[in-house]
Amino acid sequence: MSFNHPFGSWAESGQVFGALPYVSDPAHPNLINYYFINFNPNILNCSIVNSQSQTVYRIVTDNQMPGYTVIKNVEGKNVSLVEWQTHPMVEVRGQLSKQYVRTWLPLSSDKSSRTMTVRGMTYTWAPRERSINLYAGGSRNPMFLAKITRTNGAITLEMTPDAVQLGLLDTAVSAALLLQCGRNID
Repeated sequence: MSFNHPFGSWAESGQVFGALPYVSDPAHPNLINYYFINFNPNILNCSIVNSQSQTVYRIVTDNQMPGYTVIKNVEGKNVSLVEWQTHPMVEVRGQLSKQYVRTWLPLSSDKSSRTMTVRGMTYTWAPRERSINLYAGGSRNPMFLAKITRTNGAITLEMTPDAVQLGLLDTAVSAALLLQCGRNID
């Protein structure tokens, strides 16, 4: 595990083909599931499908210097762009202007979580058991919104209906990519 990237140990690449079986989370029975699949060779080039195995996003990386990763929606339109440089930059169309990843997803002072600001609201990504969970609200009364899990080389993003209604899907997919890519994002 990288000292500067508490989620780095999850970034080993693996091959995943087709939709993945899923056992529902009894604590959150209505989660909407997205699966990162067809790694070529890793999350930086893959597809993201919904529970009906329909492709909803594609992640495509151009490894030329400085290198770019683009998340495209099903219509082929760019949703998010990561510019890989010494300090990577990210932009999510209509939600996040181009900025350093370390500014958008800063590591907490105790290195136990990362915050994410979207349209003026602050959310927290924090490791919990075998997932990285997304919460809204403060530490006293956090509201669970999403989680990223990695098992046997597969990556799943599960979101509550509230998170989707808040318009967090594009930013959550972008954050999942950054938190799972295995590169230094600070």
